[in-house]
Amino acid sequence: MNFDVAGPFEITRHGSNNIITKESAKILKEEIEEWEEGLSGACGCYVFGKRAGGGITPWYVGQACKTSLLGEALNPSNITNYNHVLGQKGAGVPVLFFIPARTPSGKLRKRPSGKLKSLSFLERWLISAAIEKNPDLINTKETRFLRDLHVKGVFNAQQGESTKSSSSLNKALGLR
Repeated sequence: MNFDVAGPFEITRHGSNNIITKESAKILKEEIEEWEEGLSGACGCYVFGKRAGGGITPWYVGQACKTSLLGEALNPSNITNYNHVLGQKGAGVPVLFFIPARTPSGKLRKRPSGKLKSLSFLERWLISAAIEKNPDLINTKETRFLRDLHVKGVFNAQQGESTKSSSSLNKALGLR
């Protein structure tokens, strides 16, 4: 249940429409493999975001177990979704983070025959963290509960609803 973090990697855009294409994936693969050989083919999670104004806003979280990290992160459906975000949500540079699974000895984990429970848990946890930062996250899988859950002053909190108790709980949990 060991994971690492690589990135953020900028995704190049191409053509007159300045969009992410298959060419973007080819260029990104070279960068990823320079970071660490075998990383693009590993199993793990990924986070697509947009860098603008000095920060990165997460827009999509996914996992790759049956296919490679890069193959899943930049599959045709995801590319369409990312380009929609880039076209609708203003300026910014598209980026990807990769969170590859590691063996106990530190090697990149090969894709197992079935799903890793730790990978599914990590994906849900990353979605939770991302939706807290960006309520407009484009994930739909397992997000309804996260969008509807509300703990006053703690989770999906509204501005100004914090209480002394909620502030103490946030501090105890290291949330704020």
